[in-house]
Amino acid sequence: MLYSDWTLSNNEYDPKERQARDALFSTGNGYFGIRGFFEEDNETIGANGGIYMTGVFGMGSYDAWEGKSSELCNLPNVLRVCISCNDEDIDGFSSISDFSQSLDMKKGVYARRYLWKTSDGRRLELCFERFASMHDIHRIGQRITIKALDKIDNLSVAALLDSDVTNLNLSSGEPFPIQPGRNHFISRNVRTNALSVTLDDPDSTVLNFAQQTFAYLNGKAVTGRITTNSKACGTAYTCSLNQNEVFTLEKIIFAVTSLDESLNPEQEIEDFLSKPASYEQELARHCSALSDKWRVADIEIDTNTTDLTIVRYNIYQLLCVCPEHTDRFGIGARGLTGEMYEGCVFWDNEIFVLPFFLYTNPSAARKQLMFRYHTLDAARRHAKNNWFEGAMYPWQVDRKGVEQTPVNCGAFYAIHITGDIAFTICRYWELTQDDEFMLSYGAEILYETARFWVSRCDYNSFDGKYHILSVRGPNEYDVYVNDNAFTNMMAVYNLKSVNSVFKKLKERHPDEFDKLFKRLGASHEEISKFCEVADKLNIPYNAQMDLYLEDDTYLIRRKLDLKRAKPTKKRIIDSTLPYEALPLYQVTKQADTVLLCCLFPHLFTKRQKENVYKFYEPRTAHDSSLSYSPHGILAADIGLHEEAYRYFKESAYLDVNDLQLNTINGLHFANFGGTWQIVFHGFAGISASNGKLYIKPALPTQWNRISLHCLFLKQTVKITIDKSSIAVKRLDGDTPLTVCVNNQDYLIDDKPLTIDY
Repeated sequence: MLYSDWTLSNNEYDPKERQARDALFSTGNGYFGIRGFFEEDNETIGANGGIYMTGVFGMGSYDAWEGKSSELCNLPNVLRVCISCNDEDIDGFSSISDFSQSLDMKKGVYARRYLWKTSDGRRLELCFERFASMHDIHRIGQRITIKALDKIDNLSVAALLDSDVTNLNLSSGEPFPIQPGRNHFISRNVRTNALSVTLDDPDSTVLNFAQQTFAYLNGKAVTGRITTNSKACGTAYTCSLNQNEVFTLEKIIFAVTSLDESLNPEQEIEDFLSKPASYEQELARHCSALSDKWRVADIEIDTNTTDLTIVRYNIYQLLCVCPEHTDRFGIGARGLTGEMYEGCVFWDNEIFVLPFFLYTNPSAARKQLMFRYHTLDAARRHAKNNWFEGAMYPWQVDRKGVEQTPVNCGAFYAIHITGDIAFTICRYWELTQDDEFMLSYGAEILYETARFWVSRCDYNSFDGKYHILSVRGPNEYDVYVNDNAFTNMMAVYNLKSVNSVFKKLKERHPDEFDKLFKRLGASHEEISKFCEVADKLNIPYNAQMDLYLEDDTYLIRRKLDLKRAKPTKKRIIDSTLPYEALPLYQVTKQADTVLLCCLFPHLFTKRQKENVYKFYEPRTAHDSSLSYSPHGILAADIGLHEEAYRYFKESAYLDVNDLQLNTINGLHFANFGGTWQIVFHGFAGISASNGKLYIKPALPTQWNRISLHCLFLKQTVKITIDKSSIAVKRLDGDTPLTVCVNNQDYLIDDKPLTIDY
């Protein structure tokens, strides 16, 4: 892989790596997600494309916790193109040379190029580029340029909307699917340059697509002919090319669905088809819109390494996946780049992905939290169905917030997600002071989840403490344990937050608060109960070791030889030991107590953080992409700079290096958020608490300087850090901000401030 500031590129064509590269070179805009597949492929799994849309699910194949599962639906291949030269099909993987592909993250454009040779030695240069518009999220742009290096008698190009596709059904570690995926379209309507399909989901969701195509021979317009069949439609062009002549195809695709609120799909399609589009104009608008996002999101790094490019790659993919147009859908674990986990939303979203948006695009973070509010009733039903009170957020959810975890896979135990959501709601409120959100939505979630925790805790009269039994924390190698420290501390935070949030809301908005209190059916007695349970909830801790324990049995388990248990990159459960055997050992699948120290850095002493890191780090298998970034953040916090940088490299380059051996199934979006957090919270050392920004830099020796932006209390702040100083500048707003460095507070007003450290 090649790195150049804003561009990630690859000049080697390896058929075995192609499906993973398709994921790596994904683009998107929060509405669409488009893998980097070859649009001219007509024989392999690539002919199915790999285009996904936020919230678009079909029926799945397994029995979920609640009913039949759903899965992210592979859309019609709206980028499909059939190319033939002198009656020989060009498929993008045979008879090619001089191959290259690149992702320009500044422009948001994916491009490919190669030379192709006919059986009699005639050569063509083919160039492809495409983008998912950040300006108009319903649009995709595609351009194909074909240059004749030798005389070509007959070139045929057909630009199609093709619904003859199935899901990719890619399997981890396998280059091709074990069996064909499902086709989710129960009906089709095909007409001139437009098609619609109806899904097999319970709502019979309808997807509508249309295209405008423009073709040129040496810059002069070429007329095509309409082509349709029962599953596809498009426009076909034929021409001959003399040496060095160029044929160009430009195409704009438009999509709208029955899920799009306040839009009339049929009218939108007609309006699109009636107004000629322009590829160059759409591209310019897209680049401008993406540039606006980069103004706050970008991180500049002065380094001789490739780290600048890879950090931008991680950030770019986060920009591509966020559905800013709606608050009805969450961000799935693999985003819109693959079908693993069926496109479902997990705790990853709140704990790993949303911090990036909390500090760079709070309105987008709010919409993701609103998704949890819209699915609050589903969480209430889930609690009731499991004999609990309040709201119990499911572990793995579809767009309706319904539990999608397969039966007998432990969703009952994985309850820390409920606290994770409450935690992130409080973090959003602390960073934005968005009282309207908290009064209208957030406080209700906090109260209902607190009710759940009280009903989930058990009181033990022998020790006078409450306990949470039979749970699974972030360490998913535990079948189930009692008193997982991460889960219990999240519960404590959730329970205490009700009292603290309610006090502030009552002070600031007494009338609105009274209405909220009545609407929730709240009582002071119930809030007192929340506080009592929080104060008495057991947090496993060994005083002699000054160590917070992952659970109440971790210390008495057998030690595990990790080198023996994990001799390769493969997970332990995929190579040496079965899942059922692992609770016998002191082994942690991914950051658990380490992550706890990252989320609550001000609650632990430095010695306690050091003890947590030194004890759990050698016992952690890192068999999840969620593991590297917390270790990097904590290592930076306690001064282990080389280890912090090593974990940064593991996290930032995880998909490029296919560290988890499953990039083929889609990119790891929680890991992208984690990479950003290592840079922001770890190396820049930025955190927020009690109305202050704290800055405690820990730059790697490989970096000379970093510069970044963040939003804090509705104001944009630029922070530049080098080896000896911190420069802070408020770019907008009129309220002074407090920055704390080395336990000293500084007031940031209209003038920039430089602080030595």
